[in-house]
Amino acid sequence: MAAAMELLLPGYDGKFNTDLEKRSGEQKEWAEVLLDEDDDSEELEAPVGRGQVRQLTFEVQQDEADATLFRVDGKDKSWFLQKGAVVFNRPSESRFRLEVTFQAGLSSRFGDEYAELSRAEQSSTINWLLMAGIARGGSELTGYRDCKTSGFYFLFHLNYRRTRWRIIACPHTAELEDTAGKLYTGNPQDADQFELPAYEGQILSVEYADGELWLLEAGLRRVRGIWAYNEAVPEGKLPAGDYYPTVLTSNCPTAFHARVV
Repeated sequence: MAAAMELLLPGYDGKFNTDLEKRSGEQKEWAEVLLDEDDDSEELEAPVGRGQVRQLTFEVQQDEADATLFRVDGKDKSWFLQKGAVVFNRPSESRFRLEVTFQAGLSSRFGDEYAELSRAEQSSTINWLLMAGIARGGSELTGYRDCKTSGFYFLFHLNYRRTRWRIIACPHTAELEDTAGKLYTGNPQDADQFELPAYEGQILSVEYADGELWLLEAGLRRVRGIWAYNEAVPEGKLPAGDYYPTVLTSNCPTAFHARVV
């Protein structure tokens, strides 16, 4: 066996397994060192928000000159993988509206203007994904999977032509109901999702009022979220609670203005 191994692996001295295990151990230790060096999230202090901001996770940058402008870096435009959160104060605990507008410019074109860009300009385009909704007052958001644990949200996801927003609810145990009573799925795997036209300068809003969460576009109510509960909550209503307007950002380059009215 040793002779055969010498033919296959010149210089083989019978210590192949030992050396392999040694190298494997060294690689494991090296990987652990990298993990220790990279895992500095616990050491980073959450930034102090300004203006209407109640909580800001360290992934999100608030503009120094404009307290309503927020940015987050990333690279995944295909689906929502949370990377950051912003919680805002509200003027009233029973009724408030969160307004979101994506920053305009060459890197955030829509429709025909996007189609006319070069391939390089299209690849550097930002603003594809965002969640907006409400978080419970007792929640300390982490910037990671908050949509499933902290409250109720609408997910905005642009189609690849940047002409329409596909909108679903999170948590996904919900349906969306428009003002005419038509229902749309809250499941990201289903086809019957609610859609809105997308355009530059658009104001997308989330309104909490009378125990309901509504999605507005250009100031008009379009759909409300209807979440399923085991508890005795009237259909279309949210459980009684102390809620705050919230934006969850994705691992996608994003720049947006947000304010609460």
